[in-house]
Amino acid sequence: MIVISLAILVSFFVSLIVANWQIETFSRAGISGLDMHKSGKPEIPEMGGISAIVGFIVGLSLLLGEKEAGTSNPIFLTAVIGIVGAGFIGMVDDMVYVRQRNKAFLPFLFSLPFGIQMMNTSLNIFGFTVSNPYIILLAVPFGITCAANASNMLEGFNGMGVGLSTIYATTLIILIYITQGSHYGIYILFPLLGASLGFAVFNIYPSRIFPGDTFTLFSGAAIGSAAIISDLISPGIILFIPMILEFFLKFKGGFSAENFAKLDGDGYLYSTHDKTESITHILVKHLRLKEWQIVAIVWGLAGILGTFIIILFGIMY
Repeated sequence: MIVISLAILVSFFVSLIVANWQIETFSRAGISGLDMHKSGKPEIPEMGGISAIVGFIVGLSLLLGEKEAGTSNPIFLTAVIGIVGAGFIGMVDDMVYVRQRNKAFLPFLFSLPFGIQMMNTSLNIFGFTVSNPYIILLAVPFGITCAANASNMLEGFNGMGVGLSTIYATTLIILIYITQGSHYGIYILFPLLGASLGFAVFNIYPSRIFPGDTFTLFSGAAIGSAAIISDLISPGIILFIPMILEFFLKFKGGFSAENFAKLDGDGYLYSTHDKTESITHILVKHLRLKEWQIVAIVWGLAGILGTFIIILFGIMY
């Protein structure tokens, strides 16, 4: 437990330090984007997810040295490969545009070794047990790909993605202790939680650095991998309900809609979209909200889902 606690602290501070360095360095290098929901649309450094990935890797390295943890197991190591691979794809997408179909295929490719290592296990999904090795081979990387891309759906507001990552990681950590699930999930989630919190210092409203696809693909893959490896697929799917809803709304519009809104003179957001193709469109069209309030509502929804799942599993176990 001491090493795990140390891992989360190391992940936090490394992520914090690297993010602070990125803010200054990336600004000078012109690696930035417009903050669409601020007056004057200031330029903010991008690709902040790099700091979270570095923090995650450094924190994880402490756990890899623990012989009793069993983190040399190929199942765990291939899961980590898929997670870091998803972050790499996001980083490339932040630098040069990657087509949507490639963003779907490449995380699958990176997670395929994880699927191969999981072939001799079984998956429990809402009471149904899947034990066919060939179905598992495809289902595992498919699930991670879905989680990685789904995490990218609701971005566009200060702190949205890093807050959801923190809520999901915390929920799954609690569930692993309740259900006595595989400890491998803990060794993914604690470094992820520390790295997310460290990055959040500079990413929550008002953001000083954007996460980019670097963070969203990485964090989504980490959450998905931890849920699979700790036999928490069902609660993982429930946690992702906001993203699943967002997917169908985006699908309805051919994935062409942006989440951005317009800023009025009083700092409130209003929609310029004729169609409703995002959860954020629903909020902006029906409520008079500022950016941080939209983020707080989505965080609240995720928190309610997480609390519900924890209570449910607490009763069951």
